[in-house]
Amino acid sequence: MKRIYEILGLGIIDRYIMRKYIFTFLFCVLLFSLIAIFIDISEKIDDYIKNKPTLYVLVFEYYLWFIPYFMGLFSPVFLFLSTIFFNSKLAQNTEIISILNSGAPYYKFLKPYLLSALLLFVLFLVANMHLMPIADQHRLKFEDTYIRVKVETQNNNIYYMLNDSSVIHMESYNYADSVGYNCTIEGFKNNKIYNRIFATRIIWNKANKHWSLENVQQRLFNGDDEPLRKLQTLDTLLNIKPDEFVLKANYVTSMTNPELNEYIRKEKSKGAPVHKFYVELYKRVAVPTSFFILTILAVAVSSKKSRGGTGTHIALGFGLTIVYLFLIQIFSVMGFSGVLSPVLSVWIPPTFFLIIALLLLKTAPK
Repeated sequence: MKRIYEILGLGIIDRYIMRKYIFTFLFCVLLFSLIAIFIDISEKIDDYIKNKPTLYVLVFEYYLWFIPYFMGLFSPVFLFLSTIFFNSKLAQNTEIISILNSGAPYYKFLKPYLLSALLLFVLFLVANMHLMPIADQHRLKFEDTYIRVKVETQNNNIYYMLNDSSVIHMESYNYADSVGYNCTIEGFKNNKIYNRIFATRIIWNKANKHWSLENVQQRLFNGDDEPLRKLQTLDTLLNIKPDEFVLKANYVTSMTNPELNEYIRKEKSKGAPVHKFYVELYKRVAVPTSFFILTILAVAVSSKKSRGGTGTHIALGFGLTIVYLFLIQIFSVMGFSGVLSPVLSVWIPPTFFLIIALLLLKTAPK
């Protein structure tokens, strides 16, 4: 460990600041996670009474996995507030003045903060892409079992590409009884329709794992000859299952990056909107990157000794946190709806705060 400190050029004060940075962040995460758990219990208490999950299931199959989800969601905020808190304490105890008066350049003072942010950046980048989605699978599985009563499905104007040469369209679909209405299946060859099947109902046969069409009209397009065939029923194998109609937009957080990229590819091939999924994909990089920005901002805000003490800095920190969360929410909605490109909707809030951080850093006491 000493060898690493020597390579990085870290002195006693640098190591002291890094320890404070990491431990204050972890304490903040633990404290707010416990508060969030109590709030979540109060919101879901009626569902728990109704569905009666055991204490073991609640603790080890839900809340154990709820903490990583909550931590990933608000980690930049926790980092910002914890950095303001401990850095403000250093300022109030005139420790920052002593460090700067020793002749250390300001960039050297920032070094342990940025190295700590780099460590958390690497950890959260890997976690966001591969580990937290796995944890989120357990959380969502519990909520599907004990909280959500109704499966949310895509049930109107369904359009789905079965393969490169055929598509299916349904006016409506009922997931509860696996029945679709006014279904049209079209086959293409050389960019022209050669086969069209219309059925008033399409039913999923759970036992045989195939679809049954009712009140069928099939028309073949062969130039001038367009024979029409009518059938009461027609069994067919389609490359689609009822689960495909379950809306997975709320489940993208449980997909690892490779799974999410593959899901986006499939949705794009069906012609479905993918803005929301790209926002989730880009956020997995933007959130850890914001650690650097919020660390610089927190240090710049709290490095000056204040007459109001640590409370003034914390109040200012909460105010900036509210603005940060508000901007993220506004731009995320714009990204989800396609009003703004996913890249811009994800990166505008941290870029805005980076500009503020650099301006405040210039006026910070040195």
